[in-house]
Amino acid sequence: MNLRAIGCMVIGSLVFIGVGLLGLSMATSRTGCPDRLQWAEAGYLPDRAPTGSPSISERGDEHPVEIGTTFIGLTTRKVYGPVGTDTSDVNAARPDQIVLECGDGSYQTYLTNTPATS
Repeated sequence: MNLRAIGCMVIGSLVFIGVGLLGLSMATSRTGCPDRLQWAEAGYLPDRAPTGSPSISERGDEHPVEIGTTFIGLTTRKVYGPVGTDTSDVNAARPDQIVLECGDGSYQTYLTNTPATS
């Protein structure tokens, strides 16, 4: 093998590794909550500023239950909903209000902005 071929392989390998590391850093560095969530046919928009604990009411006295997780980039975030939310039936109506763990210790409350169908 000649030096030109070895040089091209080394440069190609370095570029490949560099692009891969850049892509991973962009995908995993997302902290905070998105400005919109989509769950099947229901779209959700933030209701108020993030809080320190998951709460459905603005007074912070109604604590939701964990109803699942969602992917944000390459990480999973917990999703909370009102007590009594049916998570076993995929055809059940989506809750009007959900709370998402933001990944930085805060929780964002979202309200539906599109009608959920049952």
